[in-house]
Amino acid sequence: MAHSFIQAFDSEYEAFKAYAETYPDTCTLLIDTYDTLNSGIKNAIRVFNEVIVPKGYRPNAVRLDSGDLSYLSKKIRTILDEAGFEDCKICGTNALDEYVITSILEEGAKIDLFGVGENLITAKSNPVFGGVYKLVAIEKEGTLIPKIKVSNNTIKITNPGFKKVYRFYDKTTNKALADVITLNDEIIPEDNYTIFDPTSPWKKKTLKNYTVRPLQELIFDNGNLVYNSPDLKIISENAKQELNTLWTEVKRIKNPHKYYVDLSQKLWDLKNELLENKL
Repeated sequence: MAHSFIQAFDSEYEAFKAYAETYPDTCTLLIDTYDTLNSGIKNAIRVFNEVIVPKGYRPNAVRLDSGDLSYLSKKIRTILDEAGFEDCKICGTNALDEYVITSILEEGAKIDLFGVGENLITAKSNPVFGGVYKLVAIEKEGTLIPKIKVSNNTIKITNPGFKKVYRFYDKTTNKALADVITLNDEIIPEDNYTIFDPTSPWKKKTLKNYTVRPLQELIFDNGNLVYNSPDLKIISENAKQELNTLWTEVKRIKNPHKYYVDLSQKLWDLKNELLENKL
């Protein structure tokens, strides 16, 4: 079960119910999309009682993919046992390796099995790019409805909606100033634009004397390839040119300056509105 599957439904309960009706004999529900303790486990138990048990089966497991796995697993174990599902297993995932797993077990976590992915299939120094697939919008009757994935880990809270990404360049130096993620219908003004750090929104800066360009290009349109891919030599030259637009301080191996990727005010407001509605 993926977070995007759950987000595709109008409610977490409906997603769980649909999944349980399809896979009643091997039902494992992912319970951290919105709120693990106040929503996820409650909806899971409701579906176990309404769908799984009446069909003559027992729930297979619930899965935790964010937050404090040790703390949450203990809480979930108690809740499951009190609900009569002592045989329901708890699965833990979320960028796990042998060190994290050892620490979790030493803390007395009530986890029966672990899902290990990125740290198992790659060598480690830092070759792992922690990219994940999440649903950000769903189309209903021609209208795009924004979706968000909520987590106790702030970094794992997604940015909702259909978006564009722009890069600002200083006109004098041609150095990249920052990237800004906006909603798809936003237009960047030509004279000045105020950016802010999404993790520390009180940190603001007004950009002036800049040029701006969208970073995304259309590759497929309605299943048809509409992009002409350049040859490798041109790709290599483009990469070098883009690297040259970054300040030397940003490219330092040790203690580099932070390159900012900010959210537009409109996207920031949408994100907070959805967070308030989900919590």
